[in-house]
Amino acid sequence: MSRPKYPDSIPGEGLELVPWSRELVAQMAKWEEHGFPYHAFDLAHLKDPMQASMALARAQEEGKHRQFVAVEDGLAVGRVAVNLDDEAGLYLWAVHVPPEHEGRGVARRMLAALMTWLEGYYPGRDFVLTSNGFAENAHRTYRALGFEIAETRWHYDKELAARLWRVSPRERDPIARHIRFQSGRWQVRAHIFRRPWGAPVAPREHATASQA
Repeated sequence: MSRPKYPDSIPGEGLELVPWSRELVAQMAKWEEHGFPYHAFDLAHLKDPMQASMALARAQEEGKHRQFVAVEDGLAVGRVAVNLDDEAGLYLWAVHVPPEHEGRGVARRMLAALMTWLEGYYPGRDFVLTSNGFAENAHRTYRALGFEIAETRWHYDKELAARLWRVSPRERDPIARHIRFQSGRWQVRAHIFRRPWGAPVAPREHATASQA
């Protein structure tokens, strides 16, 4: 099956998903940052013109990944990507809403829009994503969209492990039950979420309440 081309826009409950552009990269570079332990999603590197150009080029490639920015009235409010060729299923990644746009259901709306678009091209194929165990707010959003935990495992997250060496025990304490030091390196508990094709989605009111 041929991969779907980038569409001009994917609508979704008051927002739209659009391909990355130079203007949107400039907006994302100004997003507030989550910091530890969610620092892997922060986009401060986009302030550097060379890194911004490289990131834009990668995001616009018509390879196995499709990367989108969620936009409301021309304003970038989130981002999401999908790996179309993963053996486990349609693998969703880079699900990111900056702090200033949290609490309005952006993640739920952009994921619902993306999955609806993908289901038209890949009937019968499951959706899969991975989330660290401490990301409990995100887990509520995923469950509202029909995802369930299929597997839990300990894994090595290079970026998180590097930061864990630099933070104090007090800073590590809020996520202590989700991390461990084993075989000479830090590991994090991660959940593999799976959503069967056509799984029901919670009504918007219920989903919004679960994210409050």
